[in-house]
Amino acid sequence: MNISADLEAYRKLFWDAFHRPQLKVAKYAELWQSLDLINDVLAGPFFSMYENGHIHYVFEDKERFPNINSLEDFKTWATYLINVYHDEVESLDKPATKDEEYDLHVLRFQTETKNKLLTLALNIQGEKEA
Repeated sequence: MNISADLEAYRKLFWDAFHRPQLKVAKYAELWQSLDLINDVLAGPFFSMYENGHIHYVFEDKERFPNINSLEDFKTWATYLINVYHDEVESLDKPATKDEEYDLHVLRFQTETKNKLLTLALNIQGEKEA
């Protein structure tokens, strides 16, 4: 793919990863709320890619991102946060009802979408830096 195709794909996916879903079961809604900090932290750089087509500010803002000096650092950081998100989603007991299955599916979808966004962001930013 090229940058414009990757960015178009990225923009189509973005809101699926970060919108507040209409969850049916309280324990999944509470879990999503507890993961809001991860969503907030990731949403800044991910929204910068959505809005500006790059994440340059992450490398420049040493107060908020003191250990991110390269695209590889960003990848490590974002992957770690997405993995924590994933592990928390998977930490609940096996769904016992159709509503719980639905909610788990939604949260898994958001996790997968965050991973797709990360891959696209790395491709886009990498091309810009090449």
